[in-house]
Amino acid sequence: MCGCSEMDRHDYGPCGEDCGGAAWQPMNTAPRDGTPIQADIPGNGCDNIIAWVGGYYDGDDKSCSAWTMVEDQEPPESWDDGVCWRVNGDGVQSVEPTRWRQLQKSTR
Repeated sequence: MCGCSEMDRHDYGPCGEDCGGAAWQPMNTAPRDGTPIQADIPGNGCDNIIAWVGGYYDGDDKSCSAWTMVEDQEPPESWDDGVCWRVNGDGVQSVEPTRWRQLQKSTR
């Protein structure tokens, strides 16, 4: 299955590190056009650079899109090859980004 399962989630849990800067927004408002964004992913910090990327195929060989790491960063363990699938190759749900904001000049 493609993408994360709860794209409209409004989880604003603590990041556990300094995440100052532009205002955070719920994931259901994030651009789905390939634009890189900064995302807060539980257990992986809030400096993740991801984008909604197409061109993937699910287990039924259907075309789909998903949140994907677009910088050379360590993705969450539950993401396969830097992609947030509903269920990864081990049958485990991927940890989903909870909020996003526009990239700050210092994060690029």
